[in-house]
Amino acid sequence: MESKQSLYLKYRPVQLDDLVGQKHIVATLKQASINDEFAHAYLFSGNHGCGKTSTARILASLLTCENAKDGAVCGECRACKTIHTGVALDVKELDGATSRGIDDIKMLIDGAQWSPQELKRKVYIIDEAHQLTKEATSALLKILEEPPSYLTFILCTTEIKKILPTILSRCQRFNFGKIPSKDISSRLKYIADKEKINIEEDAIHRISLLARGGMRDAVGYLEQIGTVAADKVINKGHVQKYFGVSGRDGILNIIKSMVSGNIPMVLDQINDMIMASADTREIMFEISDIFREIMVLKANNGETKLINLPDTEIVELNKIGEAMKLSQLLKLAHLFSDIERKMGFNINDRWIMEATLINCIAILRK
Repeated sequence: MESKQSLYLKYRPVQLDDLVGQKHIVATLKQASINDEFAHAYLFSGNHGCGKTSTARILASLLTCENAKDGAVCGECRACKTIHTGVALDVKELDGATSRGIDDIKMLIDGAQWSPQELKRKVYIIDEAHQLTKEATSALLKILEEPPSYLTFILCTTEIKKILPTILSRCQRFNFGKIPSKDISSRLKYIADKEKINIEEDAIHRISLLARGGMRDAVGYLEQIGTVAADKVINKGHVQKYFGVSGRDGILNIIKSMVSGNIPMVLDQINDMIMASADTREIMFEISDIFREIMVLKANNGETKLINLPDTEIVELNKIGEAMKLSQLLKLAHLFSDIERKMGFNINDRWIMEATLINCIAILRK
């Protein structure tokens, strides 16, 4: 029996214009294609699931397509048909997380000495490039600086700080930002319509927030909830229950209790959420996100362009923020800055969460 293709692969971008939330990168690469002025090496950095590898494959198509025009590939030539299915002989993809040693890089370098076999160029894509060993990176340096005229390197990484400066200096760099939730929502709605997934707009918005700027995760969440609730109209309650996330109203009530200094109420509300299968890290993320939104609104004198929320909720956040000072919100930011690491390395993450929230209340009382 043939396995069903996942939605992320089915709807993976094959043209620059299909990429979501990376307009500056699309514009630059499109212009490079129109002018036929490509770099010999690229470095794509950013969070997971924001389009780095998809863009690398699209760029590989642009470099090798026989009929590319105005920054778009034809979709019909051999390059277009083989690159996105992973069978192009002249486009090699190396996973730096598993094939990270010097022998793996030596094999790439040895293969680079030969001209392309079927396409007009060779393209080497190295994913998670920061995980290459020191020896492998050293072996890569020379050919990365002066590759054969027919070879282009594309390195992808989620941790650019771990990439050596000698590598950075040899590449044209692009930073992939987190995708705005409104852009993720639009894409999810398109996919849901195509796949006939009956899902309410509030539920789509909830999934887009849950993905935290990653399109791959968002499409994966949509596929999961679409499978388990295939015979229902999916609402945000289904999303919250299935993924163990807390409701926005419940989080806002916790914030209000914190502002009023009601510690017992906060602990009770947290307990209710945990008993309803909410995840402690998700609760803390939601709380920190609301405090960040209040801080931005306060610092921007109520300006909403940096906040992607309905008008009714912005009004409520402005009202909650009246009882807070900007200096207090900045102190809260320092408290939350290290919370993920603390919860990840502690045997009792609920305790860390409760202690942090009580500490927040103490700051808000001052």
